[in-house]
Amino acid sequence: MGLNSMLLTSPARDGQLEACLVSDPAHIGEGIHDVGEHVRRIQIALNEVDAAGLSVDGVYGEGTGDAVEAYKNKRGILGPGQVTADRIVGKGTIRHLDDDVRDFESLTPPGDGLVSPTEAGDLHDHSQCPTPPRVSAPGPDGRAQHQGTPINPIGNAMRINIYGEGETDYLGFSDFATESQHAHGRPLTAGLVSGCASDICMRSAPINQVTLEEIRRLAQSALVGGCRFTYASNQVQFSTPRADILSLGTVIQQHRISDPADPGNPQFDMEVWVVEMF
Repeated sequence: MGLNSMLLTSPARDGQLEACLVSDPAHIGEGIHDVGEHVRRIQIALNEVDAAGLSVDGVYGEGTGDAVEAYKNKRGILGPGQVTADRIVGKGTIRHLDDDVRDFESLTPPGDGLVSPTEAGDLHDHSQCPTPPRVSAPGPDGRAQHQGTPINPIGNAMRINIYGEGETDYLGFSDFATESQHAHGRPLTAGLVSGCASDICMRSAPINQVTLEEIRRLAQSALVGGCRFTYASNQVQFSTPRADILSLGTVIQQHRISDPADPGNPQFDMEVWVVEMF
């Protein structure tokens, strides 16, 4: 049986990680299969489940080795005759890491966290939220619903919802488009100054190269408070390569939220990524 977590298997399975699960020569460590997407996923996993604080650079260096050693010692992942853990990701380590990440992904985001786990959103007067035709997919009450959208934004600069439909208006976000052919009445981000945004979000919209570059341009520098990017989409629509999202910064939260209209069908679960931008 292969790996199961969303992080380690989507949008596509990684051959090196799958091999590591079943083959000793495929172990991963310092100087051993030590560069690539498989290392990036290991680094994100350690950040998520062990608060390792690693830079996600895809290079298995001393810091990653230290984090692996600490992770294994905490969980007693030892080889025959070992008293303390080694610094290698082998069969047992990748299985434990996959299980821990899957548990992490299955957690519903807390109401006081960074993402709304429900259609209700954060506390607000929902009677003021927009309705069709501005909203193309309203909730059961006919108004914009808020599942998978940011809550508790940084909020010290502009808040931008790219291709939004008013679902984050109540938190001070403004809807924008990055390309005129998809604007449908939204103003273009091209009119905004660089470094103006403390919070940027997207929901159920693909990220192309134009949008990716605009997100980078608009993000506020870490020197003046930084910028948080939140991306949410169901797995059917999730067409953005993971590398694009990772290139924006460090993933600080990743969640899977079931569709209230079809909670038993994981195909329609919403994936939510929260990135602290570089």
